[in-house]
Amino acid sequence: MVKRNFIKMALAACLSLILVLTGCSTEETPGANQSPEPGTASDKPVETDKTQQKITLTIPYPKPDKEAERKAADDKMKRFKEKYPNVEFKTSDWLYSEGGAATLAVKMAANEAPSYYNTYATEAKVLTEKGYAADITEFMNKYEYADQFNRSLFDIFKIDDKVYAVPTDGYVMSIGVNAKLFKEKNVPLPPLDWTWNELLEAAKKVNDPAKGIAGFAVAAKTNAAGWNFTNFLYQSGEFVEAVQDGKATATFNSEAAATAMKFYRNLRWDANVLPGDWNLANPDLSALYKQGRLGIILHAGSLNTAINDGGMSPDDVRIYPLPSIEKGKPNYAITGGNYFVINPKISKEEQEMAFNYIVFDFFQDSGIAAEEKTVQERQANNQMHIPSSIMYYEQNSEYGQKVQAMYDKYPGVVYKYDPAFLSSFSTNAMPEPPFYAQDFYAEMTNIIQEVFTDKNADYRKLLADAQQKFQADFLDKIE
Repeated sequence: MVKRNFIKMALAACLSLILVLTGCSTEETPGANQSPEPGTASDKPVETDKTQQKITLTIPYPKPDKEAERKAADDKMKRFKEKYPNVEFKTSDWLYSEGGAATLAVKMAANEAPSYYNTYATEAKVLTEKGYAADITEFMNKYEYADQFNRSLFDIFKIDDKVYAVPTDGYVMSIGVNAKLFKEKNVPLPPLDWTWNELLEAAKKVNDPAKGIAGFAVAAKTNAAGWNFTNFLYQSGEFVEAVQDGKATATFNSEAAATAMKFYRNLRWDANVLPGDWNLANPDLSALYKQGRLGIILHAGSLNTAINDGGMSPDDVRIYPLPSIEKGKPNYAITGGNYFVINPKISKEEQEMAFNYIVFDFFQDSGIAAEEKTVQERQANNQMHIPSSIMYYEQNSEYGQKVQAMYDKYPGVVYKYDPAFLSSFSTNAMPEPPFYAQDFYAEMTNIIQEVFTDKNADYRKLLADAQQKFQADFLDKIE
């Protein structure tokens, strides 16, 4: 009963995340844009001129190979300074994704952390509990468009009625299929409502080790391995954690989890469809896929990898939902989001200016213009612009429709998702495990390494040991 209730809760939390769903109702933000009645005194403090105080912001800056993103950042800084000439910018190429909370702690201690940084949905509890995220509730309450955010993304970083992050976009895990390779091998493309077995059979048919071509690949190292694997856990019916009587309990030492791990074992040893060097991280998978050496890839960014990084035609690749364990079963897929978190160690004035910078183009025509410039940069470089399927705004809102109208001006440049692809999993998006997801992924990665290394690895015992360790090291310490 506990697991069933957990599933229902998780599904309910995700229903509004997907592009094709109708927009959820919004709630008014108390105090936003309210003015006192004429002739009455305002209880708000007198605001100081934000353009007078000298402020320096250290902002995340794209890596050198991200030319279009760098140009967009340069343009935004220039426009922001026109409104706030008192602001000076420094840039940082540090990424939260390269070290997580541990590296952030070092940066914070040395006062080297940027004024704000990008993180993801799984980090909400960790960052707030450790005091690495500024409470931005007062800034959000004054923000004119606070009630127009995609609430499902927004509420992930809203804890105890306090707001700790600004959402930017989200994703749903998907699978990339090299349609060109399938055609060359005279293998029909699988149906969108495929199963584990159909994925396995398709991978076998395009698998060609003699030519260095693998049928299928998943991440096998870094936390990405456990992240990938969790999709198959969900499809087998295991949801990692349950909450009962206020206590979080690990549940992944289960028959369902054993089924998913057996599937992984089959990929490596029985079907033998993985790359010869299976010990790969996500960038390694991307390299194989864009080189045409991979038939099927589990990767949320497979379209950009193939089309923009690999120079493949949009007709040569497909994006698929994850398969279900069998026909008629839900094809659950992890969904998550990206967020901007403000450094709590900088002054309040700097925090507010960082907030202003983050949302500078949100819900604005300038945001659409900036996005159009990115589209045009892609077009000039003979690339495609591939929008996120989930954005900080509701896709069917007035602003979302204005963005789509801009996209419609660039047929063949802006990628359009197949409605059949979207509708095939529109109700099956699932959140990541709510407690210590990254640490759970690390535990699963250790087991995957054992299973891929040793054909006779006892994955049931490995699951039992991992659950006991995860419960003691993490879940039992939740207050």
